[in-house]
Amino acid sequence: MKSQDRIAVITGAAGGFGHQIILQLLAAGFYVVAIDASEEKLARLQTYLGSFERVGLFLMDACNLQSIQEAGEQIINLFGDQIFVLVNNADIMESTPILSSEHHDKVREIIDTNLIGVYNCTSFFSKFMVKRKSGRIINIASIAGTCGASLASAYAASKAGMIAASKSWARELGSYGVCVNAIAPGVCKTNMLEPPEQQARSISAKQKILLNYIPGGRFGTPEDVAEVVLFLATCKTNYLNGAILDLDGGFNKG
Repeated sequence: MKSQDRIAVITGAAGGFGHQIILQLLAAGFYVVAIDASEEKLARLQTYLGSFERVGLFLMDACNLQSIQEAGEQIINLFGDQIFVLVNNADIMESTPILSSEHHDKVREIIDTNLIGVYNCTSFFSKFMVKRKSGRIINIASIAGTCGASLASAYAASKAGMIAASKSWARELGSYGVCVNAIAPGVCKTNMLEPPEQQARSISAKQKILLNYIPGGRFGTPEDVAEVVLFLATCKTNYLNGAILDLDGGFNKG
């Protein structure tokens, strides 16, 4: 790899929006480091990507500092340290009704993955950007972080924390040429890499109601999110920093 080549790291690469983000970054000329905590999902992602070059898949638990250190060393050895983009995409979205006493362990898992894991990865990978005084950190948040989510308060709280962290890191890292921004998607269909039986599920009655509140009349897609990630990753100005970009078709219009 040439010294001027840039590396983009994406966590949660095998789920949600990951596959489309990878394709967009590859098309833009980045070397892509795709990280996920699930070996099974990584195998499906490998099948999906096929023979694409300039991409490496790595198993890593963002909640485990030793796992980050070990995977980080492998990444640097194979790709070098020209890390310019970090996309914090890993998350868990599950129901945690406050009136139920059965979800305490799940609440901890959600907070650990959606917030602590993001902190850990940002702490590790941002130092390579600071060293070169340039970089882009893109956090995939959610409009739930600003408007809440009934029956999913742990998820909403974790995304609110991510939004606050994004603004804080923008202040902390901006003087080093590192821009930190977040994307807050609305309701999106993200199951492309799921097993066929899950892909076949029809839109629920609740989702049909939600469509009435989206001016565009459709749900978001991984392609929508990937386009905004690409914009933030390749934007030349460093004056776009600390922004939270609602990507919801106008749903959260105030």
